[in-house]
Amino acid sequence: MAFEHNRGRRTVGIFLDIEKTLMASFLEGHSFFVAVKDATSDPRPIRVGALQGNYLSPCLYAAFTDDIPTLTGQLQDWKENVVFALYEDDNAYLASFRWADLAVVKLQRDLLPD
Repeated sequence: MAFEHNRGRRTVGIFLDIEKTLMASFLEGHSFFVAVKDATSDPRPIRVGALQGNYLSPCLYAAFTDDIPTLTGQLQDWKENVVFALYEDDNAYLASFRWADLAVVKLQRDLLPD
């Protein structure tokens, strides 16, 4: 980004947190309740965490995100003025152009459905 700034270009980015999306989808429809002897609480939705005893969570996450690096070949007009950076569950898609509004259009065209 500093390199692009020194060239008089503006960088616009979209930052994605895949884990939050995956976990929200993964936990959807699951609930828990507390039972003590003959009494049970009302069911409550699970909103955070991993399901108890689920050793597959890291494997499912890896499978879900495994093909992200291959998307670079599918993005329109993949050129030197865009960067797709991955770090653990965080992703950044950056576009640099002389005018910021052109960078925004580039990101929208590549990431939003028609």
